[in-house]
Amino acid sequence: MPIPKSVLQCSRSHRGEFASSVVRLATAAAMIAAAARAGIAAEPPPVTDRQLYAKAEEAWQAAWQRFYDDRTHLFYDFVCSDDPGQRLAGLPTPEETARQYPNRNGWGTGMEDCAISGGLMMSMVCDRFEATRDQGLRPFAQKVFAGLVLLGTLSPSEGFVIRGVCPADGRSHYGESSRDQYTWHVYGLWRYYRSPLSQPAEKETIKKVLTAVCARLERNVVAAHDYHIGREDGSFDGLVDKMWENAAHEVARLPMIYAIGADVTGDRHWADLARHYAPEAAEKSKGASTKIPYALLQQQVSLEALYELETSPELKRQWLEAMRLVAGRSQGFLGSCREYRAPAAEAIHFDWREWPLRNSSGYRVPTRPDALVREDRTIRQPAEAALVLLLCPEPSLTPEQLGLVKRMIAQVDYTKVVLYGHYYTQAVYWRAARLGLLKLPDAR
Repeated sequence: MPIPKSVLQCSRSHRGEFASSVVRLATAAAMIAAAARAGIAAEPPPVTDRQLYAKAEEAWQAAWQRFYDDRTHLFYDFVCSDDPGQRLAGLPTPEETARQYPNRNGWGTGMEDCAISGGLMMSMVCDRFEATRDQGLRPFAQKVFAGLVLLGTLSPSEGFVIRGVCPADGRSHYGESSRDQYTWHVYGLWRYYRSPLSQPAEKETIKKVLTAVCARLERNVVAAHDYHIGREDGSFDGLVDKMWENAAHEVARLPMIYAIGADVTGDRHWADLARHYAPEAAEKSKGASTKIPYALLQQQVSLEALYELETSPELKRQWLEAMRLVAGRSQGFLGSCREYRAPAAEAIHFDWREWPLRNSSGYRVPTRPDALVREDRTIRQPAEAALVLLLCPEPSLTPEQLGLVKRMIAQVDYTKVVLYGHYYTQAVYWRAARLGLLKLPDAR
């Protein structure tokens, strides 16, 4: 896929230093790795604004060149091979999804989180545009948008948000989704709707997609179905799609989607539903919660939207209180970036069909190899924690936190990443740049 120079390269004044910045950071990373092998605790050297920008660009290129597929306009979970022609060859086949193998969510197969990743990437593109006003981002936003629309409209079950789609035929998929997929999918469409990047026809499409989603929730998320969204086949005993009477990190998702539906469509019916659920959700969101970074981030995403759209001063105060609590719970994960080690220069071959199957609540799920687990812990999780902090309406980072944010972005060799954690590191960079917490290189 051709990538315009306006996006993939620094500005004209930066081009001369882009490669040298990457080389300097790679050398520093090698020195740190050598020290670690020798049992020496080493802190990375300071990085410049230009070096951080170069690393964010490296992460961007990795996402588009290795994890994205132009046939579906989706970003997948992991790469299967260093061979460009085989990078996504291990994704499920239409025949496997037809029999819902190895499980109905596609867990462990590389296409379970495309809706989450699409929403995250769209949010990142919008943040990047706000920070730079780079019109070269427009075609990329349109591609991410096309993927989100595919996930929200392909299913014959109206309003069902698909997790991911097989590139082989552009249609085949698994029949169970989750509140996490809906949260990021709706959030990404909302961010795009509010961005100058979106066009009038796209805004109309967003209205239709979100109306269908809200209608599905109103129809299905009721006591008779134990408040589940429902699978594509009409059954309601899924594990991860319960939208109400659930935990603190989950309870704001339902009013969030209704509030976004109201904001985008102007339909007061969705606003009334959001208002119905909001008081209880605001109170419960402050309760004891998960210690899992991705769930804390999804909670914060839902709270950010509700805070932004809230008109009641009392509820706005409660949403902010909950966001502060979530930020406090997540910050301990920032330090996990210190455990990152550049991977060995060896060929990769990942095929979930060769991995041992484990039981997870009655589902047979392929067990990720250590390489994916390490990247999840040392790249994705600390970046998720940083995003939780940066989503607060009053974002601030202590000097130590800012240092960890710079480290988590700068230390990764994005040419060798195999899991999708780098979607999150570049999202951290552009959110922080948009907020002025990280400075873009001087244009001089």
